Amino acid sequence: MQNINDKFSKNKIQNEKISMLKEIDNAERKKASLLLHMGILTYEKIRNEIIIDDSFDSICNEILELDKLIYNNNLKINDLEESSKDIVCECGSVLNSENNFCGTCGKKIDIKDSYFIECGKCDALNEEDSNYCQCCGNKL
Repeated sequence: MQNINDKFSKNKIQNEKISMLKEIDNAERKKASLLLHMGILTYEKIRNEIIIDDSFDSICNEILELDKLIYNNNLKINDLEESSKDIVCECGSVLNSENNFCGTCGKKIDIKDSYFIECGKCDALNEEDSNYCQCCGNKL
């Protein structure tokens, strides 16, 4: 009978240990999430010059470089998608982006020219009517 009680006691201890380990894991995940959120809020305050602390400069510069990489690659993806799209003329003919005139009706194909302004902080190009940089959030 003592042997069964020992096994029951060991199982109970093991179950309590597993329960506590799960609780620790959940607390560590929540802590990591809160630290990430706090870091994002801090970074936004640094970018908006609410917090001025030189010790964050190297980290902020690395984040800015990553933001530029992400932004520029998204622009390249958009350009690739746009260049592969067919243009449909008013007459219904399907044209590609290299056509200047419709082969069916002869109408000139107008491709809208976009004008860009450069961000003074990260050098990203933004549409001319933008108030804030789409890459770093800097006021243009």
